[in-house]
Amino acid sequence: MSNIHILPRLFCLFAGLVLFVPSFSQSKLSKDHPLTLWYDKPASEWTEALPLGNGHMGAMVFGGVREDRLQLNENTLYSGDPRYSYQNIDVKRRYSEVTQLLDSGKYKEAEDIIAADWLGRAQECYQPMADFRMEFKHKDKISGYKRSLDLSEALVRVQYKEGHVNFTREYLASHPDRVIAVRITASKPGQINTRLRLSTPHSPTAQFASEGNVLKLMAKVPGIALRRELQQVVNNGDQHKYPELFHRDGSVKEGVQQVLYDENVHHLGMSFDLRAVVYAPGGQLSSSDGYIEIANADAVTIILAAATSYNGFDKSPVAEGKDPSIWVERYLTNAPSDFSAIKEKHIADHQSLFNRMHIELGKRTPQSDLPTDQRVQLFANGKDYDLAALYFQFGRYLMIAGSRPGGQPLNLQGIWNDKVLPPWASAYTMNINAQMNYWPAELCNLSECHEPFFEAIKELAVNGKNTAWNMYGSPGWVAHHNMSIWRKAEPVDFCRCSFWPMAAGWLVSHMWEGYLFRGDVGFLRNEVYPLLEGACAFYDDWLVKDVSGYYMTPVGHSPEQYFLYGDNQRSSQSPGPTMDMAIIRESFHRLLEAHERLGLEENELIQRIRVKLPQLLPYQVGKKGQLQEWLFDFEDLDLQHRHISHLYGLHPGNQIHPGTGLMGPVKRSMEIRGDLATGWSMGWKINVWARLYDGDHALMMIKNLLSLVKESNTSMRGGGTYPNLFCAHPPFQIDGNFGATAGIAEMLLQSHAGVIQLLPALPKDWSDGKVYGLRARGGFEINMEWENGKLKTAEFFSEKGGDCIIVVPEEMILKGAVQTETVGENVNPLFKFINPGEPVYHNQTELTEIDIPATRQMAIQTLAGQRFTLESQ
Repeated sequence: MSNIHILPRLFCLFAGLVLFVPSFSQSKLSKDHPLTLWYDKPASEWTEALPLGNGHMGAMVFGGVREDRLQLNENTLYSGDPRYSYQNIDVKRRYSEVTQLLDSGKYKEAEDIIAADWLGRAQECYQPMADFRMEFKHKDKISGYKRSLDLSEALVRVQYKEGHVNFTREYLASHPDRVIAVRITASKPGQINTRLRLSTPHSPTAQFASEGNVLKLMAKVPGIALRRELQQVVNNGDQHKYPELFHRDGSVKEGVQQVLYDENVHHLGMSFDLRAVVYAPGGQLSSSDGYIEIANADAVTIILAAATSYNGFDKSPVAEGKDPSIWVERYLTNAPSDFSAIKEKHIADHQSLFNRMHIELGKRTPQSDLPTDQRVQLFANGKDYDLAALYFQFGRYLMIAGSRPGGQPLNLQGIWNDKVLPPWASAYTMNINAQMNYWPAELCNLSECHEPFFEAIKELAVNGKNTAWNMYGSPGWVAHHNMSIWRKAEPVDFCRCSFWPMAAGWLVSHMWEGYLFRGDVGFLRNEVYPLLEGACAFYDDWLVKDVSGYYMTPVGHSPEQYFLYGDNQRSSQSPGPTMDMAIIRESFHRLLEAHERLGLEENELIQRIRVKLPQLLPYQVGKKGQLQEWLFDFEDLDLQHRHISHLYGLHPGNQIHPGTGLMGPVKRSMEIRGDLATGWSMGWKINVWARLYDGDHALMMIKNLLSLVKESNTSMRGGGTYPNLFCAHPPFQIDGNFGATAGIAEMLLQSHAGVIQLLPALPKDWSDGKVYGLRARGGFEINMEWENGKLKTAEFFSEKGGDCIIVVPEEMILKGAVQTETVGENVNPLFKFINPGEPVYHNQTELTEIDIPATRQMAIQTLAGQRFTLESQ
């Protein structure tokens, strides 16, 4: 077992049994704040359905009365094949031409070459699997309908009354048993009459069967699912990148479409097997033609399991794939047939993670008792801040449901997708979105859920090493702005934002954060360091020194933004964008720090980085007093652009903090960008305003995010929240859920800048509250309560021991530990942060001031396992 499995919370695995010893008593958790999403009608749209997941399978429960639908996913089910990619990209061939154009200020001309020669092909798409449908023979009047998701139990319920009979359905997705289970009951015997069937959007390859009490579906997903129209590919001159679709002369092959299955595309396509086992005590069960009919049953239990032919990121699911039937049979054989047994084990497993935290952000009000979609619609009135706490816990719920050890990491839609051609391929966009998914993992006490992301990074680095050498002629490994389950490291097609060879450092920063929160030096040595060294080796080779003597990237992009230059021309590529330099500065600094911590021998790479780190292009403050985004102080094409990439050093990084002189320029940049944003962008802005100590502005962004959006709204602006609390870009992207969850945590606790700061960005409207189980770097777990805007008590558990500096809003009484006499820089290596050096100011007359709250510092030495408290005077 690798070191990343050796995690806090005494999390043990014995023969599949999960044992969890919580740090703090669960008796503290209030029963006055039910963690339930509920609705008074069935879902009519996908973004009204309620999500379930076990880290492998996902389900969206619609809860219809006469016909119910579970839309199903399996998190390895993708189109494509790792053998089919376009890797014939050679940056070296026209590198000099591109850099000369950039040096001459001909940015658009350089960008055109990049778009023509340095991009790949469209990535593969995450696929829906199937629908499980239940048709009920209700004839009498329906009343008392309620549909709910209990976050604390990860259980969906549908309740209603037909005539004089009460019906209840329960749905769950069990991680221990790796199944989805449904239980249907009635208040009187013999009342359940239903017809069950499976369906799939992959009808060209589908094979249905019903044998006794088992429904079966076997199918293949598309061998190619191309999000581009064929004419778009032709117009872009990219036919040579798709030999499955085009002849060598560029003409379209006969019968070609955007979506092709099996024999129409070289027999490509991942296969899957889905089965539903049905138990109906007291009733009559019959099956035929892919249906199961149940008559006059007292209760019905359905157990669903699925598997695919996926056998690894580097293996063809056709030529080298697993047999999914073997695995489905294994899951169903091992799972109990008794729903209550599955449910008991499922709840225990879920709560071992979920119950690590509790949060209250004010008292419940009559508005808090309304259906959830109505609460979202009214949230801006400030009368229901309990919804923010529910939204926070919903983010943690989604992470538990969608990201478990042994599974795939959360993609743009988590593990929930109903489209064969989903938005942005439902893949992993690595210029913000994939990383944002995991911002809450360590902070919010779900370290285990981070593991699938770590595994994906290690897999990507394998392909990234080949891409670095073949595409650039460089050592180390590289990743660009997107990947899929096949972990391709080269740029994708079309979007000029695709050429962005900076993702590796950002990805490895997540593993570095895992080290800072857990303090596992073995993990640093065996997992983090090799990947960080490889990322730095590429950056070291990619950097060039400009005429001013600074090292910078020769070709760079600030994700998805364009600048204006010259005679109102526009481009997205120039040397040395701020985000490029922030990621490289962070990576170089951390490599040197890890090298020292691990006591490794000096080598040529380390020597070069020691020289280059202080000579990296510094942060610059532009003519408006803003943190400059580009090498030159260009005007933005879009002043309110959704990305705020140049602020990476503030968040998620730890380079910009009080004392750097850059907090004010960051604030000015945020003022220029404004508050209008897509859903996930609002999630990022919550975090930034929290780190600027402006809790009221962070809360305003939460209000903007918790604005009701309907699925019919597909504009790229005006993001918000769907009725089921999914984040609306729009369309649906799950990263905003996780960004906002992390942002709420950052408002209450920060530990990125060498100290543990309590209530750093508490809004005035959250005057009373409590939070239990937040995590800080250094291996600390913290409970807090506050009243009238003042910290009342804080309880600490030091898992690793070591020094910490605690920053509090006012004087507190320390109990259970000894305060040291002096407060200086924290010597604990888990609290080290980056000093970016002096910025370059191009205009000091427009500098923005930032209000840094008055605080008190307490330096404390702790022992492993020690508990101590702070109490108000």
